[in-house]
Amino acid sequence: MKERRVQFTETANQHVDRERTWWHTNRDYHEVFTTELESAITLLRLLPGVGTLYPHTTVAELRRLYIRKLACHLYYTFNDDEVIVWALRGARRERGPEI
Repeated sequence: MKERRVQFTETANQHVDRERTWWHTNRDYHEVFTTELESAITLLRLLPGVGTLYPHTTVAELRRLYIRKLACHLYYTFNDDEVIVWALRGARRERGPEI
C-alpha cells in the first residue's frame, strides 16, 4: 500500500477554515472537527479510491468522501503520488462546489 501526500488548494483551505469556525461557534465538542478531518485525510492518503466519483463537474476524476460526523464532503482528485483536495462542502447543500 502506497502512502500519498495530501495537498489542499487555497479554496479548500478557505472552506476548512470556514467550517472549523462554524463548528467551534455552534458545537460543544470542538475536537470532533479536527479528529474527523484528520481521519478522512489519513484514509485518503492510504486508500484514495475510497470516495465516489462526482460527475457534476468539469474536473476529471473528481471524487468525494463523506465525513459523517461533520456532515461534509471532501472533494478531491488523486494520482500515484498525491491527493489534491479541492473543496470541503456541507453535504446538506443541494449541489456541490463550483471548482
